[in-house]
Amino acid sequence: MTSTDPFSGPSGSVRVRSGADHVVVLLTGEIDAYLGPDLVRCVDEALGTGLPVVVEAGEVTFMDSTGLGFLARLASRSGQRRITLSGAPEVVRHLVHRARLEQMIDFSGPS
Repeated sequence: MTSTDPFSGPSGSVRVRSGADHVVVLLTGEIDAYLGPDLVRCVDEALGTGLPVVVEAGEVTFMDSTGLGFLARLASRSGQRRITLSGAPEVVRHLVHRARLEQMIDFSGPS
């Protein structure tokens, strides 16, 4: 699996790792406006591979509308492929549910 350098804000980060059969976007800490431009770049990078995308969110401690927008953009631009949100804590699951994105996002792993 290859990995990009992480994009980091004051208290959160995003990293893209690509493997043979899927791409992993690893989110950690606070996913907020500080990471906005980096999240946009990660959408392009992850979808540019043409592989299924798994977003690992088990280490997310906070997510605002910037993070929700990232998930919505990633899901809407993934075409016929649904993205998988892995290990999402309740704060993330709640936002996805309130935004009605569960029609475009599959959940896996413990919450």
